[in-house]
Amino acid sequence: MSTRLLRPTERGQITIPKEARDKLKITPDSRFKVSVEGDKIIYQLVSPFDMIVKEFQKEAEARGYTKEELENELEKVRKKLFKEIYDESDD
Repeated sequence: MSTRLLRPTERGQITIPKEARDKLKITPDSRFKVSVEGDKIIYQLVSPFDMIVKEFQKEAEARGYTKEELENELEKVRKKLFKEIYDESDD
């Protein structure tokens, strides 16, 4: 993709060029992390899986789970999903 110059609207909105949206498969449901590094604004796509894990973390913190307990639970869920999706063990 070639470099493009963009101009924000009065509300600070910038349109992501169609070529970039298509290449990254960005949809209206896509979510981003936004950070500033020096003079750069960085938008990083967040996968649906990352969003689910974030919700697990919030729930685990609210219930007082330790990091190890959360990791064990996530591993159990991962194994169950792999078995259901691929109908086999990933061992």
